[in-house]
Amino acid sequence: MKIAQTKEWSDFHEAKVGGGYSKWPNEPMLKTLFGSYSANPIKPEPGWRVLDVGCGFGNNLTPFADLGCECHGVEIEPKICSIAENILASRGYQAKVVEGQNRALPYPSAYFDLLLSVATIHYESTQENVIAALREFRRVTKPGGRVYIATVGPNHKIQSRAEVLGDHRYLIRNYDFRNGQEFFFFDNERYFEYYLKKVFDQVEVGRVTENLFSMTVDHMIALCG
Repeated sequence: MKIAQTKEWSDFHEAKVGGGYSKWPNEPMLKTLFGSYSANPIKPEPGWRVLDVGCGFGNNLTPFADLGCECHGVEIEPKICSIAENILASRGYQAKVVEGQNRALPYPSAYFDLLLSVATIHYESTQENVIAALREFRRVTKPGGRVYIATVGPNHKIQSRAEVLGDHRYLIRNYDFRNGQEFFFFDNERYFEYYLKKVFDQVEVGRVTENLFSMTVDHMIALCG
């Protein structure tokens, strides 16, 4: 299974080790999973197994580690896995980060209480791959467990600058080292919900848009079960 731009991502993470990496958890994730905004809210508990798919520098695992959860992460390249583990350890957190990807998670079925996918699902460039990734998320999640998914929205600059290829497929342009890569964007909340309901029985969808001076940050979020 080919993974695009593995070396570029590895170089990106290595360049940030000196201190330029993200340290804080994703705010909409915190509000969704630790607040009372969902119609069917959850309350993470000590001892839960939590997986962050595409965990980056591990920042989204820190609130769960604080709570006493068993934390796991997946990244696309062994060097990135080591970087994430070392950063978390330097901050006093323990987590196991292993090589994997959306459609191939190296865990047994029904293993996790909670799965996080923050800005990873759109890297699947076709409808078939998106659905396969969602099914893999569901496979490793326990019955009654929950899946939190976030993806960029149409007003985010990575999508608004991209070239439309058709059928939710976009070619990234004028952005960063991802230029030339094909992404799958859901275009609006209704399409996001439509695809999620192909796999999950319970789906809540929201959207967070912020105009932050020099750019607009736009994300669609979902809590699934």
